[in-house]
This record gives sequence, structure tokens and C-alpha cells, in this order.
Amino acid sequence: MQQSLMSKEVAPRIGYVREDGRVYNGKNPCFKSGEHWATMESFLKRRGASWYEKRAIMDKNVKERALKKEAAAKRAMEAKAIREEKEMLKLLNPKRKKLTIEEKAQRTREAQRKYYLKKNEVKINARREAKLAKAIEKEARRAEKTRIAAEKALAKLLRPKRVILTEEQRAEARRKEKRNYKHARRARINNCEVKATPKMVEEAKSRAGDRCYYCGKKAELTLDHFEPLAKGGAHCVSNFVFACFSCNSRKRDLDPFEFMASNLAISF
Repeated sequence: MQQSLMSKEVAPRIGYVREDGRVYNGKNPCFKSGEHWATMESFLKRRGASWYEKRAIMDKNVKERALKKEAAAKRAMEAKAIREEKEMLKLLNPKRKKLTIEEKAQRTREAQRKYYLKKNEVKINARREAKLAKAIEKEARRAEKTRIAAEKALAKLLRPKRVILTEEQRAEARRKEKRNYKHARRARINNCEVKATPKMVEEAKSRAGDRCYYCGKKAELTLDHFEPLAKGGAHCVSNFVFACFSCNSRKRDLDPFEFMASNLAISF
């Protein structure tokens, strides 16, 4: 079996047959080109008649050895990759160490806890929701208390400051309170309605002006009940009139319309 033709850039191998039928027999400095090209007869005579068959078997063996070497290298690379993967898994999953009694007990408690949570999931969720609702309600009550406290603080800031009264003003306030107490006591004795305080009396007096309700003259006004307390009149703002001392003392417990008619005649 003759060797196939090779490119000019690659040096020919022994046994290569040229186009003119001569066979390459190796390098020889005796020739001008430095290569020994012989005829096929002399080549086979020198190398042997079965040289090409031996060379084909040798090439086949070389090719098989190269394939085996390549397969062995591939298997070695695969084995190396497997070893590296095992080492990586070994690093990621270290050997299970021997647990102590406390660690075993802890693991048992964790397993029991997981089993209990799985078994009583509905009850636990209901309890958690109730606890959350209770916390929300508590937070709402706290917010309401905070709001009320803020409103109280604001009201305290807006509340007018307490005026320090003089001795005369305190005495006048005591007289007014005593006078109101007398009117209220008389109303209670006569089973009449009592709905007035000293402050309400003062406000009604300030709205009445400075003229007498009966005679219309300007004078220092005093409190009078239009419907007398002795005849069932109520001690309330709707029953208050303010008259001068003269008209108030003459009216006493008379009927208001009769007194007004007589007072009008007197004034004329």
C-alpha cells in the first residue's frame, strides 16, 4: 500500500511516491537536493517487498494508540471533574457530626413543635388573629387617649387665665351668690323649677340693659321674677326681668299684668 501524496510545504516521508514514479528513501547529502529518490524496485529490494504492508500496520497501530491515548486523557479529565465535583459537594455538605445529648433534645423539641404547629394550625391562626385584633383595639384606645389628652391640653391653653379679684369684687360675688341662693331656696320651698346660677343671672342682667322693665326709667336694676316664686314661678332665665328697686319692692308677689297696669296709672 503506497503512501498518499503530501503537500509541498511538508517534508515527504519514507515510501512517498513522486509523480515520476520515484520513491523517497530518506535524506542523503551525497545528492544535490539532499534527498535520495530511488526507483520502486531498488526501494523494495532494499526495504523488503512487504514494507508498505508493514508500514500500513504500523500506521494503524500508531493511530489506535493515539485514539487510546486520547480516550484515556478524556477519561482522566472526566474522572478529575467527578473528583472535583465530589470535593465541592463534600465542602458544601460536611460530614454529619455526632450530636450531644442537649443537641438531640433540642432537635426533638423542634420536631415536636413543628408537628404541633401543623396539627393545630387552625387554632393557632385563630389565636393569632384574636391577639392581633386585641393589639389593634389597644392601639386605638391609646390613640384615643392621646387625642383626648391633646384636646384637653389645647383647651387648657385656650382657657382664659383666672382673674384675681379684689376684696370688693369678692364681696360683691358673695352677695350675688347669697342672693341667688335665697331665690333658689324660695323656689324649692314652693316646689318651683330651679335652673339658674349666679353666672346666668349676670348674663341675663347684661342683656337687659339699664332701664327698668316696668317703668322704663334708667336706674340700678335688681332681679325680679315675672311670675312670682310665691305663685309657682320658676327660677330660670326665661322668668327673669330686671326692674328698679322702687318697682321691684312695690310689685312683691302681685300679678305682673295687674301691677304693670297700676304702675302705668301711677306713672301718669
